[in-house]
Amino acid sequence: MADTERGQRGRDTFKQVLGFDAQPDPTTPLTQAAQNFIFAEVWNRPGLDRRSRRWITLSAVTAAGATTAMRTYAKAALDSGDITLPELREFILQFAVFQGFPKAVEFELMLNKLEAERSSGS
Repeated sequence: MADTERGQRGRDTFKQVLGFDAQPDPTTPLTQAAQNFIFAEVWNRPGLDRRSRRWITLSAVTAAGATTAMRTYAKAALDSGDITLPELREFILQFAVFQGFPKAVEFELMLNKLEAERSSGS
């Protein structure tokens, strides 16, 4: 597949997954890899639906303590309707059991802020 087709597929998937536009032309090797591999290839593979990929991604970024990614993917999951707030609350408990309460608390604090923002319309 031509790089331009792959890039467009990556931009389209990025928007579908995260709810906002990707950079039209990635400016660094990292942003290029994100667009052309993570979103153009991995998120488009057969075998798992988007909801399942969201759960796996949330588990991974939360385990890594990647706060920006935690917020970005949690917000996108809620905005898409693929995952509900009660499901995320249950995820936090399940996550705490297997990855530790301190990491789960970080996710819960982030989710509380996100919920407050969504309630206030910010």
